[in-house]
Amino acid sequence: MSIVNTDKFSYALQLLKAAFWSYRSKFLLMLGLGLAAGIFGGVGIGAIIPLFSFLTKGQSTETDIISKTIEKFFTLTHLPYNLPLLLAFMIAIFILKAFVHYLSYHYNQKLSTDYEKQSRSELFKKTLHADWPYLLEQKIGHLETVLFQDIYTSAGILTCLSGLIMTTTSLVLYALIAVNISASITFLTFGIGLILFFLLKPLFFKLRRTAAALAALSKQVIHHISEHTIGAKTVKTMGADQEVIKHGDEYFENYRKMRVKIELYNRLPGTFLEPIGFLFISLVLLYQYYFGSVFSIASFAAIVYIVQKEFNFMQSLQSTLNNINQSLPHLKVVMDYQEKTAHHAEIDSGSKPFRFKESIEFKNISFAYDKKNKILSDLNLLIKKGQTVGLIGSSGAGKTTLVDLILRLFPPGSGEILVDNQNASEIDLAGWRKKIGYVSQDTFLLNDTIENNIRFYNNRLTKEEVKEAAELAHIRDFIEQQPNKFSTMVGERGVKLSGGQKQRIILARVLARKPEFLILDEATSALDNESEALIQKSIEHLRGKTTVLIIAHRLSTIMSTDNLFVLEKGKITEQGTPQELLKDKDSYFYKVYNIREK
Repeated sequence: MSIVNTDKFSYALQLLKAAFWSYRSKFLLMLGLGLAAGIFGGVGIGAIIPLFSFLTKGQSTETDIISKTIEKFFTLTHLPYNLPLLLAFMIAIFILKAFVHYLSYHYNQKLSTDYEKQSRSELFKKTLHADWPYLLEQKIGHLETVLFQDIYTSAGILTCLSGLIMTTTSLVLYALIAVNISASITFLTFGIGLILFFLLKPLFFKLRRTAAALAALSKQVIHHISEHTIGAKTVKTMGADQEVIKHGDEYFENYRKMRVKIELYNRLPGTFLEPIGFLFISLVLLYQYYFGSVFSIASFAAIVYIVQKEFNFMQSLQSTLNNINQSLPHLKVVMDYQEKTAHHAEIDSGSKPFRFKESIEFKNISFAYDKKNKILSDLNLLIKKGQTVGLIGSSGAGKTTLVDLILRLFPPGSGEILVDNQNASEIDLAGWRKKIGYVSQDTFLLNDTIENNIRFYNNRLTKEEVKEAAELAHIRDFIEQQPNKFSTMVGERGVKLSGGQKQRIILARVLARKPEFLILDEATSALDNESEALIQKSIEHLRGKTTVLIIAHRLSTIMSTDNLFVLEKGKITEQGTPQELLKDKDSYFYKVYNIREK
């Protein structure tokens, strides 16, 4: 059994390379800063030897390379080699070292925050550009966790790698100086460091496994909080708040326990490394004192300081490796999310402009979500430009699926959607969606002003166009009655508005885009009679100007349509004007109409 698991090591390297290879040039700069810091630190420590020689009034003559180099520097610069200037030289060296360390810290922070910003922007963009089937599977709060917690922790790896370069280069340079003073003590120091590294290897494994479990638990906790905060009204009215709190407490307790474990695993190496280092220095002192040929207080002071620094560097290296090991599961989450969103990118195969002059036609359309149970089967449907048409059917008949196909959230399994005999897949997707307006029973409002909710990121709309859209949606009178008018805040998810007011603001938002084809998907199902009547007025105003498809359970909404389609078991089974269908006592529409009338 190998001491180092090469498979895991190789996997970690591949993961780090995939994530940070683009930063390789910046790592070279960190290498240069690390070398500079190591050189300044090594020279500064080496200067202790001639310093002690001055203090002991030349008691010992040092012949190490650092002392010789410093003395040569003074000779070349024609400076007197005395105690005050040597002290000034050491101070200058340590100031330079501090400056390099500060520069590297500043660069580290810039590097990690740049990575965070770039990764968040990229993931957010990829998420919004992902296809609808993939987005349907995502849990509430999952993206927020990835964008903030996982990317933040992954950026910590970038900082650790930079720190690893700095620490390693400093360690190597300090080791070279230490070897020049005492090779045996230096090699013994590194030997002890390696032994400690392999003794602590099981701890690294536990740390990584616990960190992976913590990363998974974090997503569950955030999902639990987000899900039940959004559904707080249902939680309260169902009296389920205590159970929700109980489950939350269980999550929080497990999270606490894992955090404690991780902190203990992180602190354990450092706890024992300092006493081991002191014990080692004590043994070196005894050996030098009793068995050394010549005991040099200057050399001993330097080697003690360097050994202490080497142990500190080893501790720093272990701590850095711990942090990287702990953060790898988070980096894996980020990389997996990037790969999945890229794999599920929404495909836009069209390039032709949207032109709607005559009709939109569904031709032999079939669709199934799981390739087993067909939702739509050989469906044929023709909607002429300028018509207001209705679509009814029992629950599960495929009405919403048909709408999703019109919106091109899903591609048809077979058949084709034609606009003036042009296949929809050949038309530019962004242009398609700009021309098709969609209003559903689920209202999505920003916690912003009424104006910004109508504008909805379309800064090209003028204030007059916003007001005109509100007029068309029969919501302007209500807005003008508010103290702040169009600047009135609607609250989170429109909590300050009634259902009808929210729905009419959504309708105004869609009408402001001047769509050529408008879909109302159960838009009035949860509204009071007054709100429904106002939306009906809006629809009447659009008659002949905009093609409108109304999907409704409320038959009053579709009684004045130009054409009515009945969808049953994935097929259009009836069509005609509402009045024509009512004449057929065997029709679905006749039966539904009379049942509801009774």
